[in-house]
Amino acid sequence: MLRINHNDAIELEYIVRKVYGCERAGVAGMCDADYFNNKPIQAAVLVISYLYANGLITGTYEYEEFIHQYETIFDYPDEYDIKTEVENYISDLKSIVNKYLG
Repeated sequence: MLRINHNDAIELEYIVRKVYGCERAGVAGMCDADYFNNKPIQAAVLVISYLYANGLITGTYEYEEFIHQYETIFDYPDEYDIKTEVENYISDLKSIVNKYLG
């Protein structure tokens, strides 16, 4: 099972906290680095779900490929340079948030 670096998980927590305007453990306890350590894809799911629910994303499949790409990487970490892929994931997720929320 994939377990990302805790500092990377903390970055994911900050991204999600920015989107939801919440503190640590917000969003039913899912906005937490400890949660993202083992489930990093959930940060993207939370972010993209929020953007869709608030009408900020209008294209039905706009981020389908993004989710699928990183879900595959996280499901098969031995087949990738996981440190680099996690860095790319965090950067890509920040870019998505900045595109819609500044």
